[in-house]
Amino acid sequence: MKAFIDLNRCAVQMDICRPIKECPNHAIMYSEDESALLGAKMEVDMAQCEGCGTCITVCCGDAISLKDI
Repeated sequence: MKAFIDLNRCAVQMDICRPIKECPNHAIMYSEDESALLGAKMEVDMAQCEGCGTCITVCCGDAISLKDI
C-alpha cells in the first residue's frame, strides 16, 4: 500500500500541510508545477512511502488515501 493524493481535494499549501511535516519517511513533498491548477502540487515519493497512513490522519482536506500498487 502506498499513499496517493487526490489533487482535486488538496489545497496545496506548503506552509500548513501537516503531511509534509509529519510523514516519518519524508515521502510527501511540495512541487511547483505551472501546468497544475494552483501552480504547484503535492507529490508522494513512492520509494520513500512505506504506507504507514500517518499522512491520511493529518491531512486537513481528506485528500490522501492508501492504494495497492
